[in-house]
Amino acid sequence: MGTVCCIEDSATESVGTSKIDTDEREAVSPMDAAHGSLLPQLKGQWVRKEDKISLGAIAGNSMVWEAAYKHKPSPLWEASGSKIKMSLGGEEHTGTVRLKESEITWEDGEVWVRT
Repeated sequence: MGTVCCIEDSATESVGTSKIDTDEREAVSPMDAAHGSLLPQLKGQWVRKEDKISLGAIAGNSMVWEAAYKHKPSPLWEASGSKIKMSLGGEEHTGTVRLKESEITWEDGEVWVRT
């Protein structure tokens, strides 16, 4: 995720908005009746742990980004156990949820904390 999620980084402007349309979201995020109960527990505002920069809010099965990021909402779905996945900028990212700490640690090392 790195520069895609960092508004203070000048690379953000060159990244632009996510080009994921509805059909693509459905293809990469199979949300069916059998999905678990992890996502509802993640509802709320999230910041990056490293610098407390506000990222946006998890609502339903989407990450709704702060306006400064100029991203459409990113689909979220449960993978297995404490893992979730997110589609951002045409790439799929995996995060490990720690509910007691209200944290998500992404595969690239970035940690989000619910506020």
